Amino acid sequence: MLTLEAFKAYWDKQFPELRLKRSHFLLAVSGGVDSVVLAHLMHQIGAKCTIAHVNFQLRGSESVRDEHFVRQLATQFNYPVLVQSFETAKYAEAYKMGIQEAAREIRYTWFESIIKTLDQPAFLLTAHHADDQVETVLMQFFRGTGVHGLTGIAPYRKDSIPLARPLLAFTKAAIQAYALEHGLNFVEDSSNAKDDYTRNYIRNQLMPQVTQLYANASQNILSTVERLKEADEIISETVNIFWKKYLRKYKGIDCIDIAQWQKVTQYETYTWGLIKTLGFRPQQITEVHKLLSANTGAYMVSDTHKLVKYKNMIQIVPLSNTMEHQLIYGEGVLQLTQFSIKVEALSREALGEIPSDKKVACIDADSLDWPLLIRSWQPTDYFYPLGNNKKKKLNHFLGAAKLSPIEKEKQTVIASGDRILWVVGQRIDHRFRITEHTKQIVRLTIL
Repeated sequence: MLTLEAFKAYWDKQFPELRLKRSHFLLAVSGGVDSVVLAHLMHQIGAKCTIAHVNFQLRGSESVRDEHFVRQLATQFNYPVLVQSFETAKYAEAYKMGIQEAAREIRYTWFESIIKTLDQPAFLLTAHHADDQVETVLMQFFRGTGVHGLTGIAPYRKDSIPLARPLLAFTKAAIQAYALEHGLNFVEDSSNAKDDYTRNYIRNQLMPQVTQLYANASQNILSTVERLKEADEIISETVNIFWKKYLRKYKGIDCIDIAQWQKVTQYETYTWGLIKTLGFRPQQITEVHKLLSANTGAYMVSDTHKLVKYKNMIQIVPLSNTMEHQLIYGEGVLQLTQFSIKVEALSREALGEIPSDKKVACIDADSLDWPLLIRSWQPTDYFYPLGNNKKKKLNHFLGAAKLSPIEKEKQTVIASGDRILWVVGQRIDHRFRITEHTKQIVRLTIL
């Protein structure tokens, strides 16, 4: 049963950090009974809210009617209202996606832009309910999923949009009963009665037939979801402990020994527990396992990371690992992504013996053009390795240094104008060396 007291109790249990009287809430309101009831409950509590309505322009006069209704509802509750119209069908066609997928992408992108403009802290609220949860779990099950997929819709998430679903514990029937008890008006979306979409078919056809055989089917599914959430937490903790134990650093690079990984390849849950955090998809698990026995240098790339086979390990490298261009103007310490570099000016006498440490570069100050540029190396780069008057392609130099593919990729250089003066941590350029004529020196030290 949905009451104001039950709503508050569920809120306090699921969203203890969301202060009803201190936060700003963006209510996604379509005009249907679910979102109208949510708006009414938030108004009863006295929460600070802004209503957001998307006109997808998919149902002709109905879309116009819904927009008008939501504007009136906002006036009734004395809430600010934001309305945006989109040509959803054209968007779906242009980006080769289904109507529902396009509508979801459109509305959440818009909601995210609004959230950033509201008084902080701000949260998005949607009116997903228990029946939506049942439908989602069944859809996930039929498509094929792991344990986590069967836990359904999360009550609260912190992604690009902080999102809460405070009606998730209440059934559609309970929401309709609340609307009737409080005399709330709402609009009906005629497309909900059609079976054009999978969710509608499950709602209108499948579940009524299932409940003829199992009267408590919906509640049983919801109870199973709660048990699966507990199991998912236990599994996730076990998997996380495994990867935390065997993830190590090799020359500053995250890596995993293949021998350890192969111990759990028969359980896809372990591999998925790792690669899902690296931007890979579940369909790529088999290919990731093949990488374990591939030749050195083989790799796989996601949107955010690269997995590289190197000797007896898999190296894990963020794609953002490339050094951004930064300038060195004079003495001081420059904080970079991968390390810090200390810049000092001193006389030849003060330096004494030239250090042999590869983390230190001593340069003839008079040979420099300021500012110096620190950047990633490029395939077209060349330099004159110290002790050699003949130029060498940097690609060949790094290859001869027997660096791993990832170490090679991470290599940075410091340049003076268009000349490389130091392959950082490897060797300086012969043209910038200290000679008998050197009077002033710039010392560069990796910290």
